[in-house]
Amino acid sequence: MAPNAPLAVFSVSLLPFPLSYVLNTQSWVKDPTVILGVGIAVLILVLGATYSVVRRVRKPDFILYFMSLFMFSSMIDLIIAFEADGILSEFMGFYLKDGEPYLWTPYGTMINYWDGTVHYGLCIWILYCVHRGWSYRKVGLYWCGSITNSVIVLLLGSVCGKFGVKPAIYLNLIYLAIPVWIAFKLLQQRQNDSRAITVSSNANIWNRPLDCVFIVYLLGAVAVDLFRGFIALGCTEALMQEYLYDHEPYIMHPIAYPKIQMLVYMYYFVPFYVCAIYGLLRPGQTWLGDWTLIVAGAAAQGQFSHIGASLHPRTEPEFHVPAREHSRNIFWLLNIGLFVLPHMFAFNINLCNRNASSTSRKRNMGKNN
Repeated sequence: MAPNAPLAVFSVSLLPFPLSYVLNTQSWVKDPTVILGVGIAVLILVLGATYSVVRRVRKPDFILYFMSLFMFSSMIDLIIAFEADGILSEFMGFYLKDGEPYLWTPYGTMINYWDGTVHYGLCIWILYCVHRGWSYRKVGLYWCGSITNSVIVLLLGSVCGKFGVKPAIYLNLIYLAIPVWIAFKLLQQRQNDSRAITVSSNANIWNRPLDCVFIVYLLGAVAVDLFRGFIALGCTEALMQEYLYDHEPYIMHPIAYPKIQMLVYMYYFVPFYVCAIYGLLRPGQTWLGDWTLIVAGAAAQGQFSHIGASLHPRTEPEFHVPAREHSRNIFWLLNIGLFVLPHMFAFNINLCNRNASSTSRKRNMGKNN
């Protein structure tokens, strides 16, 4: 592929800095409805500019049409995070005040930091893969899981929390719809023969000690996610109340984002973990490798935002992690484990699938010869 298309897509992501600075100086960009209109107009211009370049490429990859939009928004979010923390000023103040004021909260700030760094980096890697002609399915699925979790929590938390519905919140709907659609497209591209663990000697779970370890982890994750989910629902059982006040009081913060994240873990992650246990007990499930990547991306984004907001200086002291060593040790052990272990699980499953696929191809070649 000619380098001009990925380069043009990347170049669009550099526009938010001058654009946001100019808009911040305009007195007419103050009304929430006007901000929504300006946001829609900017998105249309970004997509239009990308289309005018990409359509000239012979057989362009569909994802190029959307990467500029998400990279542009990632830089906007990074500017918002910097302004919320006082690192920058006079760039997105109008948006934080009259557009999406909930982004000023510690949780909103951490979401924006993740979007402006990790999501931006993943988009750059996807562009590089497109340029080199490499497959970006795995990184694409990870990106889809991460950004979908981010937007779901942001939307539901903003509506259920103290901020209510602001007109500009509707801009986030496109950032939910497109990644979900891209994820379906990438899942449809799955090669069935590369997703199954086919080595018959490993059919017994007791012959796979590492998988036994992951089953223990998955059972533990189910227990923790149910436990914290019930806390978010307001369960008054003594053990849950003790954990809430001694380890993670931030779960009950009135902005509602941590509650929504706990409920997402309970209602979406727990069913996956149960299905993953079945996939380990019955090797050969063709869906497991792809979904581990989606869940790993979602877990990384969710845990980063939850941990960061729990410790952020602008979070009220009563919702900080208690300073007691025991409390902090439990907090870090659980939350770092829920961040790291999904990645280890995804890496192991996809590595086994790749090795099994390679073994299968070698056997087929031997039979053909």
